[in-house]
Amino acid sequence: MGLGKRIKQLRQDAGLSQQEFADYTGFSVSYIQKFEEGKREMKTNHLIRFSKVLNLKPFDIINTESTNLEYNPTNKSAFSMTNIEYREKQDSHKIFENEIIETISNDFFNIIELENIMDDKIKFKNPVEDIVITNGDDIEDAVKVIRKKWKLGKNPIYDVIHLLENKGIKIFEVEKPNSFVAFSGWAGEVPIIVLNAVNPYVARRRFTTLHELAHLILDFDIDDHNKIERFCNHFAGAMLLFEDVLFDHFNNQRNGITLEELKSIKSAYGISIWAIIMRALTLGIINWDTYHSWKENYDQWRENETSFGEYRGVEKPKRFFSLLAKGLNIDNREGKSLLSHTRAAELSNMTVKDIKARFGGKNFMRN
Repeated sequence: MGLGKRIKQLRQDAGLSQQEFADYTGFSVSYIQKFEEGKREMKTNHLIRFSKVLNLKPFDIINTESTNLEYNPTNKSAFSMTNIEYREKQDSHKIFENEIIETISNDFFNIIELENIMDDKIKFKNPVEDIVITNGDDIEDAVKVIRKKWKLGKNPIYDVIHLLENKGIKIFEVEKPNSFVAFSGWAGEVPIIVLNAVNPYVARRRFTTLHELAHLILDFDIDDHNKIERFCNHFAGAMLLFEDVLFDHFNNQRNGITLEELKSIKSAYGISIWAIIMRALTLGIINWDTYHSWKENYDQWRENETSFGEYRGVEKPKRFFSLLAKGLNIDNREGKSLLSHTRAAELSNMTVKDIKARFGGKNFMRN
């Protein structure tokens, strides 16, 4: 059954007419009709809205074949992604989509299987599932909720990828031409972010990862792709640099912010100078005249921006190899490691020799 027919069936099962469903979801009747006829692509924010009205989980809507990938790691032929959103709307990205999905499928099932072996599964929970985004203030409110629920306070996020992996988001890297930046989507109930490993700039990688998080979790009450992209950028900047922090930096510089201060903020919070400038404009800390003045200067700086207080983090997916090391180290009741070197090699696509060299033999130092 196609997704459009699935939506129609679920709507009818709920006893709702197209008009009632449109009223409850905030879409027009013609909009709903196009979804049900398969003439409109289902985006993540549409899915979130539908799931709330139908009182279902998003996965229950898209799971037309009743295949739960999260708990069925042996069914590798079933891997697919839904609700794919791109970091930038470029048709050139589409040519990589199937290739990338095929590339990451094996890694996806390997980490799911490893989590099952280790009994260390993390089920993702959207911290802002009840917030609807219509303007910039909603973005700031969503960030405040996330930072509170995730206990981040106003502090810098020292490792964005590590944070998201520990919340249940699977993050993979591929090597593609620079025209591809990133995309995100869902494999069953599992949120996925795919990043281009070719991008060497850590600050940009952090921003891109959080931009994709916005696509995964925010419910946008708009259908303007360009506006959604701007909101996702707003979200990424707000997550990296909390508004109170930026206000404090600017208020403490009575004679105006300097390049050295921008470099200091970039180094501390892992956010590019350009993103800091846009954040200041978004929050109304600077006006358009100041923005244009800074932009002229930035155009002269950006070729050498990596020398301007580059963030020292790494930002690489780590969870898989952390679990692998744990499995090789922890003994079960029979006195054996949960993972043999052979099984670890199979899951990691490494040789047994490489596994022993990387993880130091059977066990690590113990107390």
